[in-house]
Amino acid sequence: MPHGRLVTGGRRVNESNRALRPSAPPSVRIAVLIAGALGGLLLVGVEPGLNWILVAAAVAAAAGRRALTWDPIIFGGLSLALVATALYTSSASQLIVNLLVALGVASLAAAPARTWIEVAVGFGAAGWRMPAALGWILRRTHRPSSPAVTTGTLRVVRGLALGGLLLVVFGTLFASADRAFAQLADEVLRVPPVDFGLLPARLVVAVVVGVFAAALASFAPGLEVGRGGPIEWVDGLRSSIGVPRRRRLGRTEWATALVMLDALFLLFVIVQITVLFGGRDHVLDTAGLTYAQYARSGFFQLVAVAGLTLLVLGFFARYAQRSSPRDDLLLKVLGGALLVLTLVVLASALKRLVLYEEVFGLTRLRVAVHASILWLTGMFAIVSVAGFRMNARWLPRAAVVVSTASLLAFTLVRPDALIAEHNVERFERTGRIDVSYLAGLSPDAVPALATLPEPERTCALAALRYELAEPTGIWALNFARDAARKVLSNTPESASSLAACPYS
Repeated sequence: MPHGRLVTGGRRVNESNRALRPSAPPSVRIAVLIAGALGGLLLVGVEPGLNWILVAAAVAAAAGRRALTWDPIIFGGLSLALVATALYTSSASQLIVNLLVALGVASLAAAPARTWIEVAVGFGAAGWRMPAALGWILRRTHRPSSPAVTTGTLRVVRGLALGGLLLVVFGTLFASADRAFAQLADEVLRVPPVDFGLLPARLVVAVVVGVFAAALASFAPGLEVGRGGPIEWVDGLRSSIGVPRRRRLGRTEWATALVMLDALFLLFVIVQITVLFGGRDHVLDTAGLTYAQYARSGFFQLVAVAGLTLLVLGFFARYAQRSSPRDDLLLKVLGGALLVLTLVVLASALKRLVLYEEVFGLTRLRVAVHASILWLTGMFAIVSVAGFRMNARWLPRAAVVVSTASLLAFTLVRPDALIAEHNVERFERTGRIDVSYLAGLSPDAVPALATLPEPERTCALAALRYELAEPTGIWALNFARDAARKVLSNTPESASSLAACPYS
């Protein structure tokens, strides 16, 4: 009998523990359900466009139960801006990269981080939280909900139902009264076709979108889901493994190392200055290579040098012992000299890339490398500001902002359009062009490719004509695809040129 009482008592304790486990408020459940439903309906079988923005807005609404501090404003705004590029560009590869980065930045908006390790962990915080968030959403509510919350949620649901009924009644009357409005209403109300073959994919996407929205919402203070966020996770890990005390480098050690590194960079820069301003003949005479060979050789090594320099500066800033203002000044001078010399190294790498492009034209990889060099320059700028102020606490978040803004600016350039314009201009000067490569670009390139003469024009646009043959509804609205369709409708196609294209 005593043993039975122990078992019974244990069951009561377990039931009490389960009763204390939190569950999602009704308002969050409804918002998550709406976000998941929109995701399943609009993201499967529909090209990227307005649909991405609608789903992102629904996810943001589900995750918006928090005070508006700088983290959710800045990171949330950057995340939504990256998703909104689905309206501006039609490059699928670019949009995939933007979406992945937008998801990570959205995690940082929901789960703030401060240090480099916390930012790295926080970039995937929503992913780590998704299993717990799924249980949080599905768990039956054990504690009674607040009457105010429940009443407010029901009022929203009733308002949506009443508004939907009024839209149907008055929308029908307006559509019957005006043909143009009826056509617009048909576009707006046209949902993706019901394809039962896509039903499993729609369900999977709906679940993933809904759980991701729940994971973002679960980081709101006071909801008690899981264990805090990146700051608490990293603190808990450090306390569990016992992080050893940081060992500092003495002034003689770090100053000697930086002076030696500065001297090496200065020697390299002196050699590079003659190359940067010596011109084509000097390159050929000095290196004994063709212009293209010189441009290609050493480029990636120089970019790697610039990237490693950031790590070296971060290492000395963290571990260099500074016991007096003179030490701070010495570190600023030696580190600043290294920064300036590294910028010259980056200029040399950029010069090599430009020389190579003059011979072989632009490609996506070369444009991406261009952007990487400019991004590194921006990173050096914020590192120099942190070094001057001798305060780097804000640097991890600033690095995320600069990186995300750089990706956004890169997208706004429309790399495929830039590639097409550059190669068309090069064709006019040299008569050389790779039509098969240009034909594989996205519809962003259509306006530039349409200016080519025959037969190159028809060959370059053939695949894009096929890709854009079917019109899309308003949910897949994309300005680049719409502009490309207008250009193609006014650009004739030559059957004889198509038959002579150098690719099938």
